[in-house]
Amino acid sequence: MKIEITRVKKYNAAWNHVISIDGTPAAITKSANRANEVVAYLMGQQADLSDGTFIKQLDKYKK
Repeated sequence: MKIEITRVKKYNAAWNHVISIDGTPAAITKSANRANEVVAYLMGQQADLSDGTFIKQLDKYKK
């Protein structure tokens, strides 16, 4: 599983971080810290993600 973080500029807005798994976009975060937490969770490490529906979506990619 190849996990990649790409910084993307939205039109007339702030930067976002797109987390891609094997080339498929899986999640979008606003901060780099949150993106690192998502990657840690996907790799099986302890991460502080408090959003239940977000965790359910990430579990689909984690398997």
